[in-house]
Amino acid sequence: MAYEQAADRFLKALEATLAPDMLRGVYVVGSAALGGWRPGRSDLDVLVVLDRPMNASDSAMVGEMHAELETTRADRPHCDGHYVTPDLLGARSEAKVPFAVDGVFKPEGHATDPVLWAILDRHGVTLRGPQASELKVAPDPTWLREWNRGNLESYWRTHVRYRTHFAKQDPASPVAPYLLAWEATGPGRLHATIATGQVISKEASADYTAGLFPEYANLCAKAKAYRLGDETVTCTAAEALRVIDLVEAVCNSAKELP
Repeated sequence: MAYEQAADRFLKALEATLAPDMLRGVYVVGSAALGGWRPGRSDLDVLVVLDRPMNASDSAMVGEMHAELETTRADRPHCDGHYVTPDLLGARSEAKVPFAVDGVFKPEGHATDPVLWAILDRHGVTLRGPQASELKVAPDPTWLREWNRGNLESYWRTHVRYRTHFAKQDPASPVAPYLLAWEATGPGRLHATIATGQVISKEASADYTAGLFPEYANLCAKAKAYRLGDETVTCTAAEALRVIDLVEAVCNSAKELP
C-alpha cells in the first residue's frame, strides 16, 4: 500500500468523526513526507490542526476512530500523529497535546518538538487546509540543534545499557533485524540535523552514518536494506553489540559538533 492510500483512509475516518468546521488542516509528516515511507516498515504520521481543543466527547470519538483504524488495518500502517490548535503551530511550548502512537490514541498528550515543525515546514504534505509551507512553522535553528543534542543524550545514549543483555547471548544467536535498523539509523538522523540543519530519512541516515564511521558501513548497509524491504536481512547478537557501539560513537561525535 502506498502512503497516499493510507492517508486517504485516515482523512476519511477523521472527517466522519469530527465536525467539518473543526478541522483547520491535516498534514502528512514523518517518513512519508521525507520520502522514506516503506510499506510494512513505516507508520503514517500526521498532524491535525483543530479549530479548538478537543473536549471529552471529541477525545472519546477520536479514540474510537483510532481503535477502529487499528483493528481493521490488516497490512496497513499504524496511524500516528498529533492534534494541535492554531496557536500551538510551530510554538516552542511544553503544552501537552493529544497524540497517537502505534495506532493508540493518548488524550493526555505530550509536547511537540522542533523536528515535527521542521518537517512540516519543509516537507509537509497537505491533505486538507492551507499549504504546509504557508503555515510558517519553521523552528529556530538553535532550538532545533538543542533539541536533537538533548534527545541523543536522554534517549539514544541510554541504549548502551543493552550491551550487558547482548553480551550474555551466543554471538551467533539471532536478534530481530528491526533492532539493527532502528539503532543504526536513528542517532545518525539527529547528528545530521545538528551538523547540517537538515532533517533526513532513515535510509539517508544509513548512508550518512556509514560516511561518518566507515568501519560500521556493513551494518548501515544491512539496516538500509531492511528498511527498503529486504526480508532476507538477519542480525546476530554480535552485530547487535556492534550497533550499540555505533550508537555510542554517534553520540560522542555529536558532542564535538559546534
